[in-house]
Amino acid sequence: MDEICRIKDLYRTLYIFEKDFQQKYRITINEAMLLCALKDGQPRSANELCEFIGLSNSRGSRIINTSEAKKLIEREMGKDDKRKMIFTLSDTGKIKVNEMAKEELVISNQLRDLLK
Repeated sequence: MDEICRIKDLYRTLYIFEKDFQQKYRITINEAMLLCALKDGQPRSANELCEFIGLSNSRGSRIINTSEAKKLIEREMGKDDKRKMIFTLSDTGKIKVNEMAKEELVISNQLRDLLK
């Protein structure tokens, strides 16, 4: 039972971190992970992005769509397979990545302890 209580503490700590993160950067953690997947400049397919983030294809698709709506990423058709969509960072996405890279991520002591 103690493990369940600790897991609850972990969920709560992560929830608070994600809420603070979203307020500060105006994007979700999953959208930030999507930017991480694309920050090297290499185009990626939806499947590759979902695999990188660790989400199902349906949930990943929603993250891709919201990131696209926020103009953080751009979609284009695959060159070899027109059915395959390829994603890259947009100029806005590049600005967001650079903005976030310049700032130190604030992690609470409680979360820092959980990461040890």
